[in-house]
Amino acid sequence: MTSTQFLELVVSLSVQVSVVIIIAHWLGKLVNSERAQCRLWTVCYVVLLLLIFVAVLFPHPRFFQPWASIDSQNASTIVSLEMQAGRVLFFIWLSGTTLSLLVFLYRAVQVSTFLKSCQSVDPQQYVFAESLHDLNGNHGGNPRSQVKLLSSDRLKTPFCSQFHRPYIVVPKYLLEFDTQKINFILRHELEHLKTGHPLQLFLQRLVETIFWFHPMVWWASQESSLRREYACDEAAIDSPQEIAQYLRTLLTIIEYGASQQDESPTPLAFGRGKSIIAHRARRLTEIARNHRMPRPFEISGTKACCSLVCIAAFIGMIWLPVDVLASPRANWSPWPSWTAGALHDFGFSPNDFDVYSRHTELHELLIEREPLTIRSRAHPMMRRE
Repeated sequence: MTSTQFLELVVSLSVQVSVVIIIAHWLGKLVNSERAQCRLWTVCYVVLLLLIFVAVLFPHPRFFQPWASIDSQNASTIVSLEMQAGRVLFFIWLSGTTLSLLVFLYRAVQVSTFLKSCQSVDPQQYVFAESLHDLNGNHGGNPRSQVKLLSSDRLKTPFCSQFHRPYIVVPKYLLEFDTQKINFILRHELEHLKTGHPLQLFLQRLVETIFWFHPMVWWASQESSLRREYACDEAAIDSPQEIAQYLRTLLTIIEYGASQQDESPTPLAFGRGKSIIAHRARRLTEIARNHRMPRPFEISGTKACCSLVCIAAFIGMIWLPVDVLASPRANWSPWPSWTAGALHDFGFSPNDFDVYSRHTELHELLIEREPLTIRSRAHPMMRRE
């Protein structure tokens, strides 16, 4: 891949990501439940990752050619600027992605190490054991799929985790709470596990690692985190009459946490984030007062997810023609070398070259100035007509 191609790839993908996130947010406003909105955001993260694979492994359409009428001298100047910008952008992106990946792996190791330091809690000793039995009973006899309850005195707020098996970790002081308060917490954390929120969080972190520079990705992370907590808050209360006590439970955990030093990595924490807690409290108050705004038009979560996937298929064709070296005489870009090579092995002959034009001569003149680190997708051949 040349530096000009990389520049075009980043710009086009950034636009695609923005459009997908905006549509996912709009569809979420039409969905009739918070749990369905969580599923929609999970699908959104999967779509964003698929857009990367499609952009890197498949050709893209060229609907318009803004560089067709530019003369060679101006084109050469623009190409030189694009090559420099592409090189700088590549190394900046690679540095940020590497750092983000290291932080992601470090936090994963932190969580794994912290879980090993926690003490196992026997739910049979507590009245709230029934909540765990309800979930574990759905997993049959497989012990690795059953929720394990842990506690730690280094923890200030409950959280859940799921890698090899699901865990709920609670601070030791919570075990002294009355049964109803503990049930609130367990219902909340069990909803995280039942609806696959650890998987959604993993996909979210993966997208954040790749698009660490994209403000819309961080905004989407905030929105999806809020929807996860909304869904779990709804699952934690059986009736609007329990909301007041649920809020008091949340306030107790916040007050305790404010006076203690946090020593634990909590990926899906019960009471972390002042801004999210304020939104959750406000929304629970509206539910208690029955002030939820009716939606003029509602769709199911399945329809919203299918709509997002179908729309994303068209969004994947949005490609900004940044690369001046792209031939204006072809409606599609060449097949990338790695997928073209695989197709050649199976007997297919994909178009893995750019049709000759006067601009492609610039490629021959300037290719020696390209860094070797991002030339793996350079045009394998040029053809004159």
